[in-house]
This record gives sequence, C-alpha cells and structure tokens, in this order.
Amino acid sequence: MKKLPIGEQTFSELIKPSTLYVDKTESIYNLIKQGRGRFFFSRPRRFGKSTTCSTLDAIFSGQKELFKDLWIGQSDYEWVTHPIIRFDFSQIDHKTPTMLVEGLHSVLNFTADRYGLILKEVLLKAKFAELIRTLGQTLGSVVVIIDEYDKPIVELIGDLEQADLIRVELKNFYGTLKGSDVDANVHFIFITGVSKFSKVALFSDLNNLEDITYDARAAALVGYTDQEVDKYLAKHIQAFANKRQENYDQTRQVLKTWYNGYRFTDDNLKVYNPFSLHNCLTKFALRNHWFTSGTPTFLIKFIEKNPHIAVDIETIEGSFLAESNLDSFTLDLYYQNYRTLLLQTGYLTFASDYDANKRGYKVAYPNEEVRYSMIEQIMQFVGGITPEHFGEFGDRFRKALAADDLMLFCKHLQDFIKLVPHNIRVDLERFYQQIFFMVCVLFGKRPATEVATEEGFMDLLMEGTKFTFVIEFKRDGTPEIALEQIEKKRYWEPYEILKTKKIILAGITFNKTEGGTLVLCKTKELGQR
Repeated sequence: MKKLPIGEQTFSELIKPSTLYVDKTESIYNLIKQGRGRFFFSRPRRFGKSTTCSTLDAIFSGQKELFKDLWIGQSDYEWVTHPIIRFDFSQIDHKTPTMLVEGLHSVLNFTADRYGLILKEVLLKAKFAELIRTLGQTLGSVVVIIDEYDKPIVELIGDLEQADLIRVELKNFYGTLKGSDVDANVHFIFITGVSKFSKVALFSDLNNLEDITYDARAAALVGYTDQEVDKYLAKHIQAFANKRQENYDQTRQVLKTWYNGYRFTDDNLKVYNPFSLHNCLTKFALRNHWFTSGTPTFLIKFIEKNPHIAVDIETIEGSFLAESNLDSFTLDLYYQNYRTLLLQTGYLTFASDYDANKRGYKVAYPNEEVRYSMIEQIMQFVGGITPEHFGEFGDRFRKALAADDLMLFCKHLQDFIKLVPHNIRVDLERFYQQIFFMVCVLFGKRPATEVATEEGFMDLLMEGTKFTFVIEFKRDGTPEIALEQIEKKRYWEPYEILKTKKIILAGITFNKTEGGTLVLCKTKELGQR
C-alpha cells in the first residue's frame, strides 16, 4: 500500500510512486481552462489548500511530466509556462508590520533572483508592481499564488491595534494587483486562507477577485468525496477493518460517521477531512486527529470572557445562519461573529440547502470527531467540568446506556447537571435537552433530535441495545404530561411499522428546585396499558 501523506504539501513529493495522491486535477482544470482568472478560496486548516497551491505552481510552471498519470495529463490542457510569484504567509515573519514588510521584500527579491532579474524600485508596492510588469513583458503573463493570506492577521487578533496595522499593510500590498498596467501582465491569481474577511477589509481595491469559497466548482477541490475514498483508500480501509475485526462496509460506515460531513456548497456534496483520514488509517486509531492538532483556543478564550455564549454554542446544532453574516466578517467583529468563525474554521458546516425565504442556512457539526470534541471542550474548559469528573461519570453513563436503563441514566444526569456552572445555565427546555443529547454523544450514543413526524416534531429518538426510545422533554412539569403528548401525537408510529426493536415512550422533565435541577423520568413500553 502507498504511504498516506501526513504533513506533506509539496506536489512533486506527493506524486512519487510510494505516496498516495488523490487526483484533484479535474477540479483544478475547471478553474484554469478559461485562461485568465482571479480567485479567492477559503477552507479550514489542514484540508489541502497548500497542496492545491503547490499543484497550481507545478501546472503553471509547465511540469507536464509530473501529471502524465493524472486527469489533467490526459486532457486538452495546453501546458503554457508562466512565471510564478508565490507567497506562503506561514513562512513569512509577521509579528510586526515592519517584519511583515521585510518578509514580503524577501519574497519579491528571491523571485526576481530566480528569474534573473534586478529590481530597481525600493518601496514594497512599487517593487511588487515592477516585478510583475518585468516578468510579464519578458517571460509571459504572471501567475500569483498567495497561501494563508490571513495568517498575519489571525495570529495577532488578540491585539486589535497591531492586527489592524498588519491589515493596512496587506490591503495596500494586495492593491498592487488592481493597477491596470499590472493586471495586463497577470494571467492568474489564486488566494487561499481560513478566515474569509470581507472585501472591504482586505480586497476592496481588488474588485475583480472572484470568491469561490461556496462555489460548486470548488466543492471537491479539497477534502475527499465518498467516491475518492473508495477509489484511493480501499486497501487502507480493509487493513483497518481487519484490525478492528470487522468487514469492510462496517469500518467504512464508521469512518464516514467520524470524518465525513463537510458541506461547502448548495449541491449537497459532502467531503471527508483528509488529515483525519490519513492519521486514522495510518495509526489504526479512531480518534480526534484534526481537532486535537489545533484546538480552537480562540473560541475558548472568548467564551471565558463571555460565558453566556456557551449556552448558544451548546445548542447551536441545527440553528440558522444568515447569508449576510458570511460576507460581513471584519477584524473588529472577529470574535463577536463567532458562528461565522466556527463555520469558516471547520467546526460547523452547512446542514441544509439555502433557504431563499430566510436567506441563509442551517448549520451543524460536520461529523462525530468535531461534535464530540466541541462538546467535550466546551463542557470541560467553559463549564469547569474536569477530565476527572468526565472519567467518573463516563463509566456510569456508558453502563446505563448499554443496559437501556433510562431511569438510571436520568439519575446520573441529575448529578452531572450540578457540575454545570450557574452562569452558563438558562431555564429553557432546549438547554437541558442539549445537555441530555451531549452526554449521550460523549458516552456512546448518537440520538436524533427534533425528528419530524406526521403530527409534529419529536424531541429525541434514541436507539438503545434492545429498545427504541421515543422521548419528549418538558421544563418544570411532570413526566406524565410529556408522556401524554407522545401518546396524543403518536410520535412512535413510523417506528412501530418498521418494528425492528421494542419501543419505549419516555417523558422527561427538568424541574428547578432549591436543591438544584430535579430530573424526572417516566417510561411506558408501547402496547402496555
């Protein structure tokens, strides 16, 4: 089997016979086939943006021999060689505006030297323009590739004054590309990053830049589709299945649940996180590889200062995000617009088609890796629930869930809720419903919430070992009232028809008392009087 690349982003290394490369050149071809283009492309970290930049570099520098076995190598692409100016902001010092400017000068000087040029201009913007014009007039129209454009800003986001100085320098620098004499010598521009700041913030002078972040043409540009996983990773999956003592389809479904689910466009194409898949299939470990490689400390720090935000994040799955928020992301609202930030950084994804009436999307956690990790992080670092408490309660919850003992589960939940600080609690049914859901996810189950039926929405449906649980929640009431609603609206009927397991109806209430929150549960097996 070929080695799965972990941390390797250079195309010429990825294409070696011993390393696996998932062919993305058809998607790239669809972007470059029309000739001139100016594109902006945003995706979460470790998704393949830098690899895409490296692949574009190899294509535009005319390295046709590297592509002989790939899709584009069999296509009608003409392989015209272009001079390339490439900026990788992960490799450019940017702790201060001065260091950033010096780093950009270094890239320009290095590029000029590589093409045998001597630049006369001293100021940064003038030097950038001179390099493009000279290359365009002597070697052909220029390709400009800018990777991780937002890194200098994001890493200084805790110091807004310094970050804004960096933004001003970058805005001025990028504005070079708009000049008519410069633009005439540019063939192609490709800019990538994680955060999608508004054009006003950075690209107002570059108004011909086309944003393909949510464009169907770029839906599968990075990340792996189901078809690609089966085509390129089947042997690795079978090896993992053998290790788990499962058949291929069983392990395949587990991988899909854990690492698939990222949706960036309206066409409902979902992709896997490649970093997590590579790590999982190399280490034979079903873990939170992507999440733990860069825990969202930016979010935790923000919530620590604004504890009420934790309530919203705990209940964020299935919530609505207005389309206008996607294009109004500015430096001063970086933290405040945290839902957009979570979407851009990969901790949320689109969970619905675009709603033209509401003008936006439903959002949700993309997969089990992110869902589990986010819930655990929020409850540990925001709720003050320690790993020791998780360990203590984890065994209790797992045993109760495995035994289908919902009454015992609710008893443990009542004790667990006492650990949740008062400043992130709200006396709403949805808050406690989400606590119930999160604990189930953390300790072995994946219930469905707000399940649509003919008579309305069931609060929660959970598949147990021997039973299917149809659950209704109430705040400050009796479980009998919740149970009565299930019976009146006959939420269970679709599952009675299938009849794969016995059905248990359950009414659960969360009642505020002087001693804390009392969790009451009443169950009834379907068919019993």
